[in-house]
Amino acid sequence: MHPASPRPGSTRAPEIQALRALAVLGVVTWHLWPGRLPGGFVGVDVFFVISGFLITGHLARELAATGRVRLGRFWARRARRLLPAGLLVLTATAVAVLVAVPERYWQQFFREIAGSALYVQNWVLAGDSVDYLRQTNDPSPAQHYWSLSVEEQFYLVWPLLLAATWWLASRARRGRRGGVEPAAPVSRRVLAAPLVVVLAASFAWCVHLTATDPGPAYFVTPTRAWEFAAGGVLALVLVRREGRSRLRAAASWLGLAGIAGTFLAFDSETAFPGWAALLPVAATVLVLWAGDPTDRWAPGGVTRLAPVQWLGDVSYGLYLWHWPLIVIVPFVVTSRETLLGNLALLLASLVLAALTKRFVEDPVRGSRRLSALPSRWTLVGTAVAMAPVLVAALVVTAHVADRQQQYQARLDEVVAGDVACLGAAVVDDPGCENPELTGEVYPDTGNARADDVNSPECWSRNGEVELKICTEQPEGEPTLRVALVGDSHSNQYLSAVRWLSRTAGWQVDVIGKTGCIWTGAQQVESPSWVDDCETWKRSLAQHLATGEAYDVVLTSASAASPIAPGDGTDAKEEAVRGFEAAWAPVVARGTPVVAVRDNPETKPDYLTCVDRSGASAGAECAVPEETAFRAFDGQPDAVRGLPGAHLVDLSRYFCQDGSCPPVIGDVLVYRDPGHVTSTYARTLAPMLQRGVEDALAGR
Repeated sequence: MHPASPRPGSTRAPEIQALRALAVLGVVTWHLWPGRLPGGFVGVDVFFVISGFLITGHLARELAATGRVRLGRFWARRARRLLPAGLLVLTATAVAVLVAVPERYWQQFFREIAGSALYVQNWVLAGDSVDYLRQTNDPSPAQHYWSLSVEEQFYLVWPLLLAATWWLASRARRGRRGGVEPAAPVSRRVLAAPLVVVLAASFAWCVHLTATDPGPAYFVTPTRAWEFAAGGVLALVLVRREGRSRLRAAASWLGLAGIAGTFLAFDSETAFPGWAALLPVAATVLVLWAGDPTDRWAPGGVTRLAPVQWLGDVSYGLYLWHWPLIVIVPFVVTSRETLLGNLALLLASLVLAALTKRFVEDPVRGSRRLSALPSRWTLVGTAVAMAPVLVAALVVTAHVADRQQQYQARLDEVVAGDVACLGAAVVDDPGCENPELTGEVYPDTGNARADDVNSPECWSRNGEVELKICTEQPEGEPTLRVALVGDSHSNQYLSAVRWLSRTAGWQVDVIGKTGCIWTGAQQVESPSWVDDCETWKRSLAQHLATGEAYDVVLTSASAASPIAPGDGTDAKEEAVRGFEAAWAPVVARGTPVVAVRDNPETKPDYLTCVDRSGASAGAECAVPEETAFRAFDGQPDAVRGLPGAHLVDLSRYFCQDGSCPPVIGDVLVYRDPGHVTSTYARTLAPMLQRGVEDALAGR
């Protein structure tokens, strides 16, 4: 027979330790072997429910005993429990980034380290997920602090909510008694009422935002609050769990199986959190409700095993350490992603977690001297401990910004200067040399992601439907009136058309929207994103049909953007038909449409390869042409089927002899695996001009 479970809210309950072990095992396994456990990310949701259950139970007991919550003491206790290990790992991560990670990552990594130190990392990632220019950011070693940030924000708000509810309910009861007799203690049901409201409102928002804007929905606190509330409501309604041992045993097994099932059934394609999060949350609630049943076939024989309980004990440290190792070790050891390499990394994470618990977490949490200090001193100490991480982040970010400013001045000088063989020009004159470039790459790998001249005034972002138009105006009378229309693969030629505006007298209206290609077909994205895109395209069509006619409409489109099949057509046929449908009204008006064939893609680790090979990055870093152009681009077929539409194919300036290198003519071709740097696009300007003029001349 198992001894009775500790009271609800006890952190030492064996079923809670087992849940922690299962949750962290799911997350770590998913990070190390995502194909083996594709839904392991739901382990975070298990932690959220546990936190809601434990913290609500603790606060409810304090309110029942004293009639108030000592907020400073509560926050100080949470700080002693969580921040020493959290800040230790952040400090170690910052040092490791400086020692082992190339400088090109520093700005992003330290920006996220600072966000994690302030426990707002979830909002940083949410902002990046809707910022198109940052959607291709590399995973940072502090990325996993998003969930800890959500937890800290919960700890900040939750006691205020419960204390306010208790105070209001107490005043209402005292008022009914005429203010003479003290009010009876507030019932747990009354205390649970605002939690039910939070649960319902947060879940509704979670479902809505997951369907309409899934990037931020994954990270923001309002879409996750209901998971804490679910655990909190359970803590308030669960007073006793004696008896019904067989029912509780069945519930416990069912809950554990439900969590394990989500690990296997969910994957990156699951719309999450949304409706799908109900399963792991409900499963966790079942296990917490069941407690530690004493029936002989209850899961206690497994959950009480020493390794399971130990893993629950070190789960926090394991969660903290494993992800920085996963991100940083490959910068030092290139063969990490092997079975032995991953096992070694897992072992190192477990050792670090155990050491952190033994020498950091337990001493700080159990220190009578620290506990006896006034709460304000703990909070001041927390701020002081955060300061080195924040100062380091500011110093490194300022250093990188200064380096970028100096580099940009040099880059502008090179691009604007009389360099005969820069970038794409070497394709037409392969024998030319530029000794003044001294083997440098422009932009260098540290500035690749920032090498983009996109302007917000020319760009409708996610969630925006306004047709934004900005004009590149030549000094004199325009020689050609051009509209540059489409998604980022069209907008990436902005540096080229700006140069042509200055040198060839083009007047260019730049009209673009994030991920929205100029097509009559429907793209495969979230419903609200599609609605925004369709609204924007209708405004674009009206502008092109009723505004002053252009001499030419120039466009390009991401071939990787998926198109929904139509009635009787597959996706490829629909892609071609969609371009024809969008372009036809413009052509019928007498305005030629010139489509630029989409650029090829390069390998994901091209920057690392270029770091090793420099300006000579050739066969080692190149991608075979058939691989680089593996996505179907419907524009060439649409041009062939629509008189008045023309194609500019710049493929030879990306690929030669069946190979597509990431560096051409001392210029880095790609700012990310799918987009061209503005510097390389600028070197393509003469070729783009020639292609447009040939199309207009009928050549």
